[in-house]
Amino acid sequence: MMSPLSLVLLALAWSGVVCAGAYLICRMRPSPTIAQAIWRGAAFLLIAPFAASVFVPALPALMDAPLAELPMLEPLAVMPEGTGEAVAQGPAFRMPDAGALTIMILALGWGVRALLWAVSQVRLQRLKSWARPVNRPISHWAEALGLSRTPAVHVIPRGAPFLAGITERRVYVPAALIRREGAQQVIVHELVHLKRGDLLARPLERFIADLFWFSPFAWLIRGQLDFWREAVVDQKTVELTGDRIAYAKALTSAARISRDEAVLPVAAFILQKKGNLKMRLTELLIEKPRPRRMGLVVAAALACAAPLAIAQGVLIKGTAATPGADIAYSHAVLDKARLTSPFGNRKHPISGKMKQHDGVDLAEAEGVPVYAPASGVITLAAEKGAYGNLVLLQASEQTSLRFGQLQSMAVKAGDTVKAGDVIGTLGQSGQATGPHLHFEVWRGGVAVDPQTEEGLTLASDLFVPAGLEKEAGASESTDPSAMTEACSQVDDFLSAPVTDVAWVARKAQASSANAAAGLAIGKDWQPETVSHPSPSYPVPAATEMLSGACLVMFDLGTDGLPKNMQAACSDPVFEASAAEMKGARFEPIKGPDGKPVEVKGLAYPIEYCIEG
Repeated sequence: MMSPLSLVLLALAWSGVVCAGAYLICRMRPSPTIAQAIWRGAAFLLIAPFAASVFVPALPALMDAPLAELPMLEPLAVMPEGTGEAVAQGPAFRMPDAGALTIMILALGWGVRALLWAVSQVRLQRLKSWARPVNRPISHWAEALGLSRTPAVHVIPRGAPFLAGITERRVYVPAALIRREGAQQVIVHELVHLKRGDLLARPLERFIADLFWFSPFAWLIRGQLDFWREAVVDQKTVELTGDRIAYAKALTSAARISRDEAVLPVAAFILQKKGNLKMRLTELLIEKPRPRRMGLVVAAALACAAPLAIAQGVLIKGTAATPGADIAYSHAVLDKARLTSPFGNRKHPISGKMKQHDGVDLAEAEGVPVYAPASGVITLAAEKGAYGNLVLLQASEQTSLRFGQLQSMAVKAGDTVKAGDVIGTLGQSGQATGPHLHFEVWRGGVAVDPQTEEGLTLASDLFVPAGLEKEAGASESTDPSAMTEACSQVDDFLSAPVTDVAWVARKAQASSANAAAGLAIGKDWQPETVSHPSPSYPVPAATEMLSGACLVMFDLGTDGLPKNMQAACSDPVFEASAAEMKGARFEPIKGPDGKPVEVKGLAYPIEYCIEG
């Protein structure tokens, strides 16, 4: 979603625009009834963008960077429990980011508002407990207003007159006012409130300021709603009693009695804000010319405000695809895993060519759940070539996370997820050499090392082989041998020439055959890989914790499939597994005439590594 800080700033700016517009319209001196409708409309417009965001469509999400190719060859690494170095990753303490801090401040403000409301309720209930019933004949006024039930009148020791009660409505009048001439006007005023439904309308109107407590404009709107509510009731009361002067005297007398009393959560006869009494008397006693066609002005204002509110709703909904600038990791990607392939440059053991690995590979049993480490929006969930089943999670405006080689995907594009939600299961789809998660972190279109990402937990129980451990915040390693350290004990085999007589003879024959076909095949040349082989680790080798390396010689058919495989290995136990070249496929090679031709005697390296 849109970041909390952005939402607060948007609400602050929008409340200012709405409040200013309502003030401008009210400068035309509308009647109290129309003025109240204007400020009610302003209160509604404050929440309109957020309500609209529920119904309007989201803006389309864009990827921050193109999908990169996966490495040419991933060595198969098997690392049993209890070897290497176990790293218990856990998120270190961090100061809350701007989004989390904003939410905490908002929650604190709402908590304070709730506490103040609770305190005012206690004051109200205590005052009502001191009330005593009094016999006042008001049934004729209730009948004139069309009330089905006549509320009882109670006397309170102090305070302003008010109406309260959910199931049993009562009018409360202070003792200092009940015996005065204006008591009748005061009671009729409260009966008008009851007829208008202000017992329910007032809390809803005032809730706007509680919701947007951080906006001074929301409080101005609340104050105007309170004033015009009383002004409308003043007007209706005078129309009913027919004595404008007597009512003005009652209003002044009640204000003098309740001037210093605490604010209660009711529609009190007297408003605490200074200047309100003078304004109410002015509205009551001075005839003012009312503008014509005021309804057209209000309709035109709403016609202008409605598209703006909807546009903001689209903005709020649309920016869900590009969350806030901050990212907060709060859940591990996996419950348990082994780091089998780190981030960074790779040196091919035969050609020596460098190739970038933009993520890390985390091995674990196929089918285990993969979690979202942070909240965000899914921008892609589909099969993507070498990545296999790929899920892209937009976790902030600049940061996206990629989960590749998944067995299954539990989300779809457009879904909003929170930290800890399952986004799929670990697998070996695409170009994979065994069950693992290929995980990438991209920031601003550039891949960064997930091992050094601050606060990110790759696995609650992470096994890291010796030589591959890193600390969060560390700079990226540029050591080109980082990839092969786990197999350093078998590197010599791959760098040394194979001396087997049959191997050497076949290599010579292949060179002659390729030359005769018009192919210039260099010593370290390799075809472009379509899918990597996925050899199985021989059980006897794993039991004895044997590492090994193999060169597989094969002929590449015109269909891109290897055939006539022959393996030369550092230990014969690996030969059968390597010679299968299970799942391997390459781009067919074209001859001088542009047609696919068979290529003889190509070599492909495979490493079997156990840390022990």
